[in-house]
Amino acid sequence: MHLFRAIKRRIIMFLINHIFAGTRPCFFEVKRRLLNAIGYSIGENTKIVGPIECYGDLVVGKHCWIGKNLKINGNGSVVIGSNCDLGPEVTFQTGGHAIGDRNRRAGQGETYHQVIGNGTWIGGRSTICNNSTIGDGCVVAACACVIRDVPDNTLVGGVPAKVIRSLKV
Repeated sequence: MHLFRAIKRRIIMFLINHIFAGTRPCFFEVKRRLLNAIGYSIGENTKIVGPIECYGDLVVGKHCWIGKNLKINGNGSVVIGSNCDLGPEVTFQTGGHAIGDRNRRAGQGETYHQVIGNGTWIGGRSTICNNSTIGDGCVVAACACVIRDVPDNTLVGGVPAKVIRSLKV
């Protein structure tokens, strides 16, 4: 049974990434249903451009926009709230390592769980690392690298991402 599920997943990901990739309106619902069929949870009216690469768990709320080339690396989980927008090439690093000793700095493996709050906008080519939670109503500037929690209604940017300013509620 495990082999059947693995084959089904590969076929569906091929369809999403090669046949249905792009912004044609007729494809959005097909991609959403296909992703739900292989164990992801994608809310209604969420539009995923594709292609996507996902090795961990993914939950996306309702009415979101997920730009092309979304990547979820590692075996952790990503939960994205409702009414969120992710630009192209956003990456979630849900796996990593503790710092090891001098003989091997990449120490014990770690799995991360990341949460994106409702109404948040993540700019293109941003990377989310560690067990980071980005609050509701936030903006992550393009190419930022988030390594720690971001409070609600905050604009962050840079590498590593730092608070730029609070946003109006």
